[in-house]
Amino acid sequence: MPDEAPQQPEPEAQEQLPDETDEGIGPDEPGELDEPEEPISWQASEFVHHHKSPLWYGVLGLIVFVLAAVAVWLHLWLEIGLFLAMGAAVVVYARKAPRTLLYELDGDGLTIDGKKYGFEDFRSFGVVEDTEWHSIDLEPSKRFSPRMVVLFDSSSLDEIVEHLERHLPRADREPDVIERITRYVRF
Repeated sequence: MPDEAPQQPEPEAQEQLPDETDEGIGPDEPGELDEPEEPISWQASEFVHHHKSPLWYGVLGLIVFVLAAVAVWLHLWLEIGLFLAMGAAVVVYARKAPRTLLYELDGDGLTIDGKKYGFEDFRSFGVVEDTEWHSIDLEPSKRFSPRMVVLFDSSSLDEIVEHLERHLPRADREPDVIERITRYVRF
């Protein structure tokens, strides 16, 4: 049996594909949906600061004292210093007042006090609604990067969420155990 060459379709039977240089199809031409986005800017605290009463500090001191006493009883000398240092660090951080930061959300990403974060730096975002404040929880795309939490006024909720949904998928999540504990102790 002789080898037969596959038959070529006749030229008039071939489909005519649109050329990418045709009007209105080029990738560089802005369409009606590609209008530049208006940047959204706001000022907010860098974190939620709760007033700590003397009782709060007293309970912290009692916890550190009990841990150090157990360490003395078990002859864990290194741990005594560790517990005292941890207690001091918690006191210093609890007394730290938050700064007011300038946030700007535009078509390229999020800028926080002049530092730019592109949308490609994040995998998704979630909204944490609370009675006192609202925040956006940005999940980083890099494996060992920490989550970024951005506070905002509740009056801007719809505008900010709509803007973010154009660039990132929304993935709301429940607070983990550590977040629930820190909220409970108002840290």
